[in-house]
Amino acid sequence: MAGPHIPAGDQGPRVTFEEAVSETHPSASALARAFGSTVLEPSWWPADVEEISYRVGRFSSGQAHYEIESIRRNGVPVGAIGHFAVAPDRSPRDWPDGEWSEPRELVHLRGLIGRVGIPPRLQAVIYDQGLEIQLIGYDTEDEVTTTVRSLRRVAP
Repeated sequence: MAGPHIPAGDQGPRVTFEEAVSETHPSASALARAFGSTVLEPSWWPADVEEISYRVGRFSSGQAHYEIESIRRNGVPVGAIGHFAVAPDRSPRDWPDGEWSEPRELVHLRGLIGRVGIPPRLQAVIYDQGLEIQLIGYDTEDEVTTTVRSLRRVAP
């Protein structure tokens, strides 16, 4: 079967996929050691979450990210996904979709809250000590700000 026709010299957008090798850990401190840096762990969770999991994903390029997540009763993942900020001046406002606001509770972390994706879901992006953290699966801005206030740094 022939692949898609790409004109010679086409410099259009390209997408590549790389699968990460995932490791599960029993706690935030074990996660921080495996990640090799401080992680931000939510200490407040919505009432409808299940067991919390701690994972590190590693790519063959050496890049890694961490996930501190659970699943809400409706099946939606909720939690924090962190990685080293590769472009610290990049803003979620530059993402192709989403309407972003800057609640005063997130200013100290250069945090933004927006509705992104299809269907649109609430997401927050915050920055701390060279990390970019995305908070996903929250239903309201109040849940996001409560989560941000609950974040604790866990050192390796």
